[in-house]
Amino acid sequence: MKQPRVAVIVRYGLNPSSWAVRYDRGEVADRTPYAYHLAEPEVLLEWSDDRPEGPLARWWRMTVKRILGFDFVHVWRNRAVIARADAVWTHTEREHLAVALLKVLNSRAYRAASIAQSVWLWDLWPELSGLRRSFFRRLLQRHAVEIVLSRENRDDARREAPGRSVLRVPFGTHFADAGTDGERRPRVVVVGNDRHRDWDLMAATAHALPDVDIDVISLASEVHALDWPPNVTVRSLRQAELLRTLYRSSTVVALPLRPNRHASGCTVAIEALSAGVPVVATDVGGIDEYLEGSTAGALVPAGDVDGFTRAIASRARHYIPEDTGLPGMRGLSEHDYITRLVWITRSVLTSTPIPDAVEEFAAMASVDDQEHVA
Repeated sequence: MKQPRVAVIVRYGLNPSSWAVRYDRGEVADRTPYAYHLAEPEVLLEWSDDRPEGPLARWWRMTVKRILGFDFVHVWRNRAVIARADAVWTHTEREHLAVALLKVLNSRAYRAASIAQSVWLWDLWPELSGLRRSFFRRLLQRHAVEIVLSRENRDDARREAPGRSVLRVPFGTHFADAGTDGERRPRVVVVGNDRHRDWDLMAATAHALPDVDIDVISLASEVHALDWPPNVTVRSLRQAELLRTLYRSSTVVALPLRPNRHASGCTVAIEALSAGVPVVATDVGGIDEYLEGSTAGALVPAGDVDGFTRAIASRARHYIPEDTGLPGMRGLSEHDYITRLVWITRSVLTSTPIPDAVEEFAAMASVDDQEHVA
């Protein structure tokens, strides 16, 4: 088929120009948000942009976002990009629900096939009113495919809004630098800003391990409000620094998680395993699929302070480097993730079956290789 035109709609603030400035400064690891540029040249990408906002324009956009539950004004400003596209990629429901509303308002003008990724939607679903659920169900019907990152979200989506194509697509991200920085003192790294990090569990664990250095990397206000013991350092780091140096100096990466449905922490898990560092995680949200095959890792029941403490203590004091090829073999690189999106898009646009491989935790062949096999 001809090279399809894909509109990449990301949240306000992630336009390619401002991202490029951050990339040049070494703040982020990928040249574009979420490495979507890796889809070229199989597809022609056109990105959403941010309209400069004064106080009144921002107030209007945020007010509409609060009323509807998604950023419709931002997507409306990018409607010409969507109208020109054969397909639309959205990174979260905050964008894809807005794209769907455009289609409801004018289905003739906005005919691009939506490949709609949901992240937090199904965690929030039980909190939504019946009216809002009904509204969202109608919007979800406008997408060609909804993709989610955990089997739990997939099951939720199929149950709560049936009659649609919903795929669990393994996420992929930039790998961390592997290797060691010499002799390693027991050092635990905890990374994350997600609302589903269980910081109370981590604080209790830190108090129970006074002889283990713990490095907490987070911007979450909840983190800074807690009473951490002297062995804990709380700070922030640029993504590129984190990938280059942080994992290399750690003996364990901890993922304290609250119950969730969207595999919270999967990005950190992939990064840690790519650096050969074992992961101790709370067994919730489908994170187990991302850690499968990690022999030095551990899954602990939610809220189990004693179990979390024991697991971290055992691995921090007896560090065992892992096979750093694990995430690559399991198809958890950003190349694998983007290849999955390309294959889903091609299948939708040509009305052919979506390959089973896009849902498997295995390395993806290139588009050309897949076509040759077919």
